[in-house]
Amino acid sequence: MKTMRLSGLCGMVILALALGLGGMALGQTLPRRTGMVQVIPGLWVDQAASAAQVAAVQGRIAAAAQVIAQRIGPPGQPEWWVCVSPDCDRRNGMQARGMTYGASLIALGSSGAKDGGVYLHELTHATLHGALPMGGLFSKQLPLWFDEGVAVILSKEPPAAARPKACAKVAKVALPRTAAEFAARVGNSPKKALPIYTASACTVRKWLKQGNRLPDIPALLRAGRTLP
Repeated sequence: MKTMRLSGLCGMVILALALGLGGMALGQTLPRRTGMVQVIPGLWVDQAASAAQVAAVQGRIAAAAQVIAQRIGPPGQPEWWVCVSPDCDRRNGMQARGMTYGASLIALGSSGAKDGGVYLHELTHATLHGALPMGGLFSKQLPLWFDEGVAVILSKEPPAAARPKACAKVAKVALPRTAAEFAARVGNSPKKALPIYTASACTVRKWLKQGNRLPDIPALLRAGRTLP
C-alpha cells in the first residue's frame, strides 16, 4: 500500500485529531515549516543547516529505511520536516525530538535530528500506519502501546526502554490505546513516558515469543487484523 500524503494544514489537523496514533502527536502543537528549504522531494530541512548537516540527515533517513526494510518490509515514505537549530524549533512548534503524523509526515526537532534512533523510531510508526486503511485515519487496529513497543524494539529508542533486561523489573502500568490517553498521562514529561515505553516494548516482546514475527505485522494490518 502506498503511503498517503496530505497537503496543507487542514490535512494535518485531520490526521492529528482522528488518528490516535504516532506517539505524542495529539499532545503537541501541529508543526509548521517556516524557514525550511526543500532538499529533495519529500525532505525539508532547516535553512540554517550546513551542507554537512543536510548530508547527515539524508544519511540517517537512508539508514532508518534500510533497517525497516530488513526487519519489517518496505519502509513508509512520509514527508520529513527537520530542524537542526533551536530557532527552527521555536518557529515551527517543534516541542518533541520527533513526531509522526499518520503515514504522511515526520517532524524532527533539533535534538532528535542528531540521533539516528529517533529517525528509525518515527519511520517505524509511519511504516505501520501506512499499512492501515487511509494511512490510519479512524483505525483502532493498532493500539498506541503496540505501535510504540515495535518502534522501541526496532530503534532502541529510548535506550532505557529498549533493553531486554528492563523487562525483568518492568513496572505494571496500564497500556494506553490512543495518543490522547498517552498525552493525558505523560504531558511533555519523558520521565512519565519512560515506564509506558518500557512496558509497551516488553509486552510486544512477549507477543513475539509466542511465535509472532515483526515482518508479519504490516500484512496483518492490511488484512484488517486488530493487534495484538
